[in-house]
Amino acid sequence: MKIIIGLVLLVTCNFLFAQIYQINFENGSEKTQIPTVFWSKSNSKVVLIFIPGGSGSFGITNKINPKPSWLLAELFNSTNTSIDIVYMDSQFSLQGDFGDSYTRWAARRELAHIERIKTVINFYKIMTSKPIFLIGHSNGSLSIAEFLNQSSDNQRLISGVIFSGSRNETELKQKISLPVLVLHHKSDPNRWTTPSAAEQLFFQVQQKSSSVSELQWVEGGKDVTWGDPTHTGRHMYNEALGEAAHSIQKFIEKVTSN
Repeated sequence: MKIIIGLVLLVTCNFLFAQIYQINFENGSEKTQIPTVFWSKSNSKVVLIFIPGGSGSFGITNKINPKPSWLLAELFNSTNTSIDIVYMDSQFSLQGDFGDSYTRWAARRELAHIERIKTVINFYKIMTSKPIFLIGHSNGSLSIAEFLNQSSDNQRLISGVIFSGSRNETELKQKISLPVLVLHHKSDPNRWTTPSAAEQLFFQVQQKSSSVSELQWVEGGKDVTWGDPTHTGRHMYNEALGEAAHSIQKFIEKVTSN
């Protein structure tokens, strides 16, 4: 595997600096780029790399003034936290069009996908010299679980992981020595991301982890009458983003203060 830094673009908007890094990635015959956006705070102490759910491909680096949105905006804009944010996008969809709930997400278990995650982690570790945390929401939790499952060596690259609104299929198979936060809405109506499955994931973490492990429920917010529960409402912490962000902040503060 060969890592080369590609295009770097600095965008300024309302004193918010969005640094776009297209990180060249070579893995065997594959030559592509990993689209990432980096939002940095002057007093930051850690870097939080976000792996999105859904298809994993949202074209964020194609936007003129990319800004953190949703939970990332809540975390970045908070005066109570000092966290750099990285959005790891994908050039192509990680979602299959056909198959059962397991095979449709096979791309998130492929070795090349895990190597891309490692490439992004290593790039930002070198660039910032700060502890790295991973967060994956919904389908993104599958990527994080597979990152941990494929090799125990991967744990050495990061300082902690956050499973947010994790899919039911999320499973830990390796013993881990990393701090883990399982964050979930207590009344998530999405049938693919049930609270009971989040509890089962946390039980796996407790059984396999020798470090800090927490299960934090988000209880506020509400659904929307017009929305698909897979990408709206309580599954997305609608009207409860502050509560979700607070749990993440406290977890990171607890880990980094030890």
